[in-house]
Amino acid sequence: MRALPTCRIAACAIALAWVALLAQHSFAQPPSHEDDVVAERLRSLEIQMLQLRQGEFVFTRDAGFERTPVVQDVGFRSTHWCTGCDQPLASCVCAGKPASGFPTVKVTGFFHLDAGFYNQDAANRATLGDIEDGAGFRRARLAATGNVTERTSYIMEFDVAQAQARIVDMWMQFKETPFGNVRIGRYRQPFGMTELTSIRETPFLERPSVFALSPFRQTGIMLFDTALDERMTWAASGYRYLSDNFGNVYADTGGYGVAARITALPIDHGDSGLVHVGFDYSYNDPGRDEVQYVSTNEFFVGQNPNLGPSGLDFLPIVAVPPFVNTGVMPTRRTNLFNVEGAASWGRLLVQSEARWAQVELTDGTTNTFPAAYAHLRYVLTGETIPYNRQTGSFGRVKPAQPADLACGYWGAWEVAARVSYLDLNRTGVPGPLRPGRRLTDVTLGLNWYVSDHVKFQLNWIHADLDDPILGGSQAETYAFRGQVDF
Repeated sequence: MRALPTCRIAACAIALAWVALLAQHSFAQPPSHEDDVVAERLRSLEIQMLQLRQGEFVFTRDAGFERTPVVQDVGFRSTHWCTGCDQPLASCVCAGKPASGFPTVKVTGFFHLDAGFYNQDAANRATLGDIEDGAGFRRARLAATGNVTERTSYIMEFDVAQAQARIVDMWMQFKETPFGNVRIGRYRQPFGMTELTSIRETPFLERPSVFALSPFRQTGIMLFDTALDERMTWAASGYRYLSDNFGNVYADTGGYGVAARITALPIDHGDSGLVHVGFDYSYNDPGRDEVQYVSTNEFFVGQNPNLGPSGLDFLPIVAVPPFVNTGVMPTRRTNLFNVEGAASWGRLLVQSEARWAQVELTDGTTNTFPAAYAHLRYVLTGETIPYNRQTGSFGRVKPAQPADLACGYWGAWEVAARVSYLDLNRTGVPGPLRPGRRLTDVTLGLNWYVSDHVKFQLNWIHADLDDPILGGSQAETYAFRGQVDF
């Protein structure tokens, strides 16, 4: 292919022809047959130049101008062949081929601005103490994400809202390998439908209390993919356990875990109607032989109580206390089981999960902690609740028309209700450091999706708490959130 030299030759020919014409006119020579020939040749050259620029022809020495398909220039040309796909390198799609445009970087982020007000009965105040009202940033995250090759991506995400900056997600990912997609770093483990629903897209302010029995974010390596035309997902992960907020584990007595998840759509009519089922399992041998499960009433606010030099806050923080708490348990291993079920009909969704944590203590005894939730979502304005076939989870509503009150548009509105249950009572006598307790939450929610990137949420949470010593108590929470993401 010699398109570039041909363009130069044609351009020179056009320039010389115009010079000749100007010379003829400057000497006032009368028109002749040669003038017509030159003009015709110029028109022919102009047409050929246009065709060259559009990629329709190439010039060869033996065959003149020949038609060839348009090929996008990706910054790599060679007459050699790729041994991986047996294609010319100019059209090779194998990973690792030099190409323009990489690496890419996209900045993304979001924040949650929350406010909450508590109303406790006397028994609940005696059990938990006085829970103070609060407002503040629950999350404030910034991330850089992109690709370093066509099949290699990355993310680096940090949260600066609670106490100190910490790593949220930080991983590299290789897609379409012989083993499926491969992710290495710190990421959400494949366990639980609610865990794999982005916190940006949850219909309530926080995940349900079953979240306490999850390995969630750990540092490791995961294989995952879809199957059966995206009607099934599978994932398997191995990781170090239990990592800190920076993805680090420092322990040689255990410190390993595995998690696996499989989901399917036995009924699939798209987002207008489908049924989701799934099963999850996780085995963990905790580093330093310690495990602790805790949960609030599905809402959290807090503040650093002390001020250091120049007014900078430092740990610890004072915040909503745990409603249920196993205390630190000397643990050999844990086995976590979870089952998922959901059904959607366009604007209506019913979703539920149930899980059990079997904890084998170092003294040989075993404790089993059950948890479950069910929630209902209904979009008042008629939009569909989307299903993410890559993660096997449901997303947030996108308004058909973003809110514009001046024009009479109100965005999308959704109502939601949830019941959740978590029992963290252990065998033996409870104490101040291991109170256990059983929590049942009932939550009603109203969500206003102003646009694809702005939403407001209002939750009313009724908590029914059962303490094995102090008995039952109740608390109510009125919570509000504003979210912006980009």
